[in-house]
Amino acid sequence: MHDASTRAALSREQAVEGALATIAARDGALRAFVQAMSVAARAAALASDQRIAAGKSLGALDGVTVAVKDNIDIAGLSTSGGIEHYRHALAQRDAAIVTQLKAAGAVIVGKTNLHEAALGATTDNPWFGRCENPLRAGYTPGGSSGGSAAAVAAGMCTLALGTDTMGSVRIPASYCGIAGFKPSRGVLSLAGVMPLSPALDHLGLLATSSGAIAAAWAVLAPAAAPPRNEGGHFVIDGVRLGVVRDLPVALASGGLSGMLADAAEHAHAAGCVVSDVPLASLDLPTLRRDAFVLCEIDGAAVHARALAANPAGFSPALRAMLAYGARQTKEREADIRARLHAAALQVRALFDGIDALLLPTTPQAAFAHGTPAPATQADFCVLANIAGLPAISIPWGSDHAGMPLGVQIIGAAGQDARVLEIACRLEKARA
Repeated sequence: MHDASTRAALSREQAVEGALATIAARDGALRAFVQAMSVAARAAALASDQRIAAGKSLGALDGVTVAVKDNIDIAGLSTSGGIEHYRHALAQRDAAIVTQLKAAGAVIVGKTNLHEAALGATTDNPWFGRCENPLRAGYTPGGSSGGSAAAVAAGMCTLALGTDTMGSVRIPASYCGIAGFKPSRGVLSLAGVMPLSPALDHLGLLATSSGAIAAAWAVLAPAAAPPRNEGGHFVIDGVRLGVVRDLPVALASGGLSGMLADAAEHAHAAGCVVSDVPLASLDLPTLRRDAFVLCEIDGAAVHARALAANPAGFSPALRAMLAYGARQTKEREADIRARLHAAALQVRALFDGIDALLLPTTPQAAFAHGTPAPATQADFCVLANIAGLPAISIPWGSDHAGMPLGVQIIGAAGQDARVLEIACRLEKARA
């Protein structure tokens, strides 16, 4: 996670002090964090330095700074989920993923802001503040893991945890010009994570590059880590990559079509066998709407008791969405689940002839806070959630206004390593 020069120049304590100083200097304006953990972070950094000095390093994550989205439990801290009602509800134990990180020596520097209830993609939070995109003041970092993406993009941490139900890791990664990875369903445990829609929920990782994510992945899921050849490079020769050029959703940001063509050319140069794959049989807007309604239905069930006890602890906008979900009949819910299941089978069938899909992460770049959020933000991301597939967004150029664009790689179920291989090689080919 650290390059050789950084390892040589900085102790873990120095690196953590640098991260904490950046948080102190920048977070007043960005509002990426809702809780700082400076005392615990300093203690963990000292322990890391002592292990390393004794020749007992715990591996690639030892001493690495990590931010954790505030819908993931850390013992002794509240898990708000971005909702006022839960602001002071303390977690009794660490989430499974936090236990893994701590066991690997990672240094958790704080908990990050998110869109209320993880049900939205702007991270304009009515209780914890509007999170700003570090690349342009007044612009959204995306969501719902906007605080985690902003923290990485602003240099406040090396790695961040997010959750991804309809693209909530990959959308902010794209908007903030970093990498965001959603693994296959079930590879990372959701124990200790506040649910939104269990059929769609996934954990995810954000970092400045796919290489940094791959290094973390090798620690968190070693059985699914990407292989390297004798030269230390990720192996993608002969990978069959399907490029989705006839996108069934209008591209709102200039440069997206050119971005996709450029990424396809680099993939071919890196050894992939590139072909076109149509998505005409999949009605992406309808799938996205069905998935969102399912989130409202499931979210209403998750928060029913708290909402009845303290409706003022939920914003009017969230109350309206949860009330809508609660009004849906069992018949409509069954129809939605059946359509999403059928679509998931269609998506998985695409991989009978290819190893991975290449398409934009979103139909647009980041936009200004206060402007209407595009309904289409999650149209390209939701495919991976409904089918439980691994997917990553990596930065690839910018739009005509200078805001970053992201290209997305989606792999077959269980092929997390393959997705990371392709992303790492594409990044190297473009460098």
